[in-house]
Amino acid sequence: MKLSQITKIFEDRIPLNLQEPWDQCGLSLGNPNSEIKSVLFSYDLTPESIAHAKKNKHNLIVTHHPFQLKGQARIRFDSYTGQMIQECAKHDIAVYCSHTNHDASRDSLNFYYLKKLGIENAKALNASEQNLYKLVVFVPEKETSVVMDALFTAGAGKIGAYGECSFRSQGQGTFKGDESTNPTYGKKLIRETVTEEKVETIVPEHLLSKVISAMIKAHPYEEVAYDIYALQNQSFYTGLGAIGTLKKALKKQEFIQELKKLFRLKNLRFVDAGKKSYKTVAICTGSGTSLMNDAIRNKADVFITGDVKYHQATEAQIKGLSLADVGHFHSEIDSVKVLKSVFADLFGKNLKLEVYNKLKDPFETVVF
Repeated sequence: MKLSQITKIFEDRIPLNLQEPWDQCGLSLGNPNSEIKSVLFSYDLTPESIAHAKKNKHNLIVTHHPFQLKGQARIRFDSYTGQMIQECAKHDIAVYCSHTNHDASRDSLNFYYLKKLGIENAKALNASEQNLYKLVVFVPEKETSVVMDALFTAGAGKIGAYGECSFRSQGQGTFKGDESTNPTYGKKLIRETVTEEKVETIVPEHLLSKVISAMIKAHPYEEVAYDIYALQNQSFYTGLGAIGTLKKALKKQEFIQELKKLFRLKNLRFVDAGKKSYKTVAICTGSGTSLMNDAIRNKADVFITGDVKYHQATEAQIKGLSLADVGHFHSEIDSVKVLKSVFADLFGKNLKLEVYNKLKDPFETVVF
């Protein structure tokens, strides 16, 4: 498949407009017209993961972290980043990053981990104000199903975990074509009345032009009557972090044991705010303490994240929020597994997919 085709399909699922303003998601290196056959998923871009890609003939590396967070006016091949760029370019290996846009999507690690804990009713902790539109189109009733199929195939009608959402109502449409027209129903220069259905559905901003094009192509009329309304809906499923409720409250030691197993940890840092048990659980993988007050506002008993600082720990404890610092690396390393599953869902057997699993946490716990 062409790289441009892969990125377009992927970004329909996990759009770039979900990324934080400071981030560098998307195609970092490569030619959009290149043919991609094999993909390696690596948490970070490293000399070792590049060497693995070369050896196994992967010509696209998908990472969680961008290899640089600031624009680079100069690329020196004697620098660490410059050497990796040179090596990838030399061997025609493209690099794509899905970082905070992935974190803010419904496919995020936050929902993934809460589901692993047995939480099914999770929602975004800090919901994004995604730009959504209502699309209204008028269709002759005999053609409604064809136009609706086109709308849904193009990505319209998704509300949370539900797809193909719409509302239909019936009425009478009138029109009169001039001399230049060739009406599907009736004759030109004569006012016609046709039984039509008004179809209403929802479309995210990044898919709007695609959905409109698909609708017009499928519609039987020469001139399609449709309306677009900007909405102020807040998404429950896109945004940073996630929060949900356990079916059964867990005591401190039970909860810590679950976390150690889930994140494959021998030890973790824990801030005890005096709760006897934990039922409402919030999470933000990576470095997520900026969402600590969101967890408090949503009445979480405990907040799972990484990179907790001393003063943040004391503040949480005073405010009655327990903290589980599972570490930046351990809270995010499974991002590559999730990204691989998204690719498998989108591209099936068209691409060879492999996870690079040899990266290790640079920190170690030293016991004297």
